[in-house]
Amino acid sequence: MEQNQFILVADIGGTNGRFAVAGRPGNDIVLSHQATLPSSGADSLLTLTRQYLGQLPPALSLSGACLAVAGPVNEQGARLTNLGWDVVIAQMQAELELPRLLLLNDFAAYANSVPLLADADIRQIKAGEPQTSAPVLVLGPGTGFGISSLQPQGNGYRPVACEGGHMALAACNELQDAVVRELRKVHGFVSVETILCGPGLVNLYRALAAVKQQIPVFDCAADISCAALDGSNPLADETLSLFCRWLGQTVGDLVMAHGALGGVVLGGGILPRMLDFLKASEFIEGMLDKGRMSAYLQSVPVSLAMKSDTALTGAAAWWCHNA
Repeated sequence: MEQNQFILVADIGGTNGRFAVAGRPGNDIVLSHQATLPSSGADSLLTLTRQYLGQLPPALSLSGACLAVAGPVNEQGARLTNLGWDVVIAQMQAELELPRLLLLNDFAAYANSVPLLADADIRQIKAGEPQTSAPVLVLGPGTGFGISSLQPQGNGYRPVACEGGHMALAACNELQDAVVRELRKVHGFVSVETILCGPGLVNLYRALAAVKQQIPVFDCAADISCAALDGSNPLADETLSLFCRWLGQTVGDLVMAHGALGGVVLGGGILPRMLDFLKASEFIEGMLDKGRMSAYLQSVPVSLAMKSDTALTGAAAWWCHNA
């Protein structure tokens, strides 16, 4: 992005679409005209984007757009998994009359922003000794479960997206076996995202209630989390504890799959609100419980990014390196 050039950037998730205009008056990326629109208020990415563009000053000239979307992206377009929207880059670029349009996975954009975070925005969850030549894994629960790796490239990193949130959920003990059986009754295929996200926390709570033969009293993830964090409901506490251990198990699996000995950065919108609970949980035990491969994971550091709204900056940075 050249100085005095402005582009449209967006982070489109299953719940909201966040938009901004990105500029680079100096070396830093500056965002302006930020707005959040409900994804449910549109029938396509084109419609949602037009809603935002209609709010901008008519005199503002855009050199292009870089949109981060929640779903798999290829050279031709993207599929927004939780919205069911299909996007063809060439068609959307023509409809919006933009000189250039780039798409990337939303969690790849988020991962792309992680190296730009200040030290004050990072909390350590597990100490370790990262290998600087190895990938860094960035993942976390939000509306879904996002995963991206940062591959070392020159003096920096290049984000590589994947769809690991949709891989099968692995059960490692009898309780987890029983929970997965309950989940399978409702969902058929049980993926990581079935439990490790906001809606997934509700799924986990209901399945655990069925296993424990208890009556669930909460209907939303926020109520379950609050009841667990304030200690007012034992089933909610056990649900969130199981959530954290299962998250650790999944992190360990993904580190081994990606060779991510450069470390792990947790993100997403859920974990920063439960930092102390996470640190006191069995997250690390779950991560390291890998039999003879436990030593492989022992030196991998894990941190938590406290800011979950930086994908717009990551999208602008992607434009700077790829436009």
